[in-house]
Amino acid sequence: MSHRILVVDDQESILFFLRKTLEAEGHEVATANNCAQARAALGHSRFDLVLLDLKLPDGSGLGLLDEIRRTLPQVLVVMMTAFGDVETSVEAMKLGAFDYVNKPIRLADLLETLDRGFARRVVIPATEPDHLMELFADSPEVVPSQSPRMREVYELIRCLGVSDATTCLIQGESGAGKESIATLLHRNSPRRDHAMLEINCASIPETLLESELFGHERGAFTDAIHEKVGLLELAHRGTLLLDEIGEMSMNVQVKLLRVLEKMTFRRVGGIKDISVNVRIIAATNRDLRRAVAEGTFREDLFYRLNVMPIFVPPLRDRAEDIPVLALHFLTHFSQRFGKSFEQISEAAERRLLDYGWPGNIRELKNVMERVAVLHDGRTLGVDQIPLSPREEDEEIDVIRRIERAIVDTIPSDGLDFEEIVEELERSLIEKAYRAADGNQSRTAKLLRLNRDKLRYRMKNFELL
Repeated sequence: MSHRILVVDDQESILFFLRKTLEAEGHEVATANNCAQARAALGHSRFDLVLLDLKLPDGSGLGLLDEIRRTLPQVLVVMMTAFGDVETSVEAMKLGAFDYVNKPIRLADLLETLDRGFARRVVIPATEPDHLMELFADSPEVVPSQSPRMREVYELIRCLGVSDATTCLIQGESGAGKESIATLLHRNSPRRDHAMLEINCASIPETLLESELFGHERGAFTDAIHEKVGLLELAHRGTLLLDEIGEMSMNVQVKLLRVLEKMTFRRVGGIKDISVNVRIIAATNRDLRRAVAEGTFREDLFYRLNVMPIFVPPLRDRAEDIPVLALHFLTHFSQRFGKSFEQISEAAERRLLDYGWPGNIRELKNVMERVAVLHDGRTLGVDQIPLSPREEDEEIDVIRRIERAIVDTIPSDGLDFEEIVEELERSLIEKAYRAADGNQSRTAKLLRLNRDKLRYRMKNFELL
């Protein structure tokens, strides 16, 4: 099938070679030797793919890539980078490049990359702003989002799915949606036709976890009456999600590291190496860097897992999504329970926005389910939202008050400046003190304060 390709490079010899080569494959090819010419070509004609050099005389290829992804999301971009420039290649993938090829270009590699791109291409109208939602339209794990931070997550998943990188580490608070992100990553990867299996490392004792992961031979231990195939074998050519990996014992961590390094392992009690091809996705709500510093998580395993990290932001950091998600879940449960909710009142929306959501999306979903079970009506009212005052996140409330003081006009009756500043100081010091496990020196370092200044403030707040 013929496609329209734009090749952007400042070397005429490369443009000539690629144009002739790609035309011989049946494609229509246009060329540009700088950013300005590329923008003009993209403005006048529609292309299926842009083959883009990293360094151009009038700008950066990464900058042009970013423009294309924002204005022409339906166009695939393949970067041409210097051999071994891994950091730039990863940055290009984060910005939305489909893939990259190294210079000097090997024809076989280039054609294979283009074939994969055209096979995976989803045609989206150029005027469609919500291209990520369209791309993942068949994935029920994708929930509506207007948050730039979540769009970055979805864009990264798109890149990782196509590239099929082996390992991935998903971090985020409990209830933020890590499992859904892992499922989405699997379903939008070449492994989607094979199994995705999951195990929670926190809910299984160490000996049983090892047997579940690696399997065991008959007679390996007292209760091993039969041979058992482990999850790693069962997930061959597919995906294995290790949820709450921060709770995995050091002994099992050592064995998992070998799997990541060599993709081989032995069953418990076995003597034969078993080879697998499996993508490992790890998820955790713990700070693994801190766990490494505390000696409860292996540093080498952390770096093996953290090749392509995904951070799922908490709901409080994506406030623009709260009303959208609330209506999404409310409509879903309203239909499920035969209710008639269609919208959320302004007062109810303010109530939802002012709440801290410590349980993140999971908590919001549960709240909307309770609403649909207990109430009915066309519009959700503020008195129908089952949020107890004792559940309020005081820290978020302080931030909301500060935001209103900064953004809004000063109230006609004034405000208590000293009280607001004092609340902010106390909140930040308490949070840093907890993060530092009560160590004053580390607390001072976290807040970039002199230790004496910190002690003075802590005494004022009666924290010492």
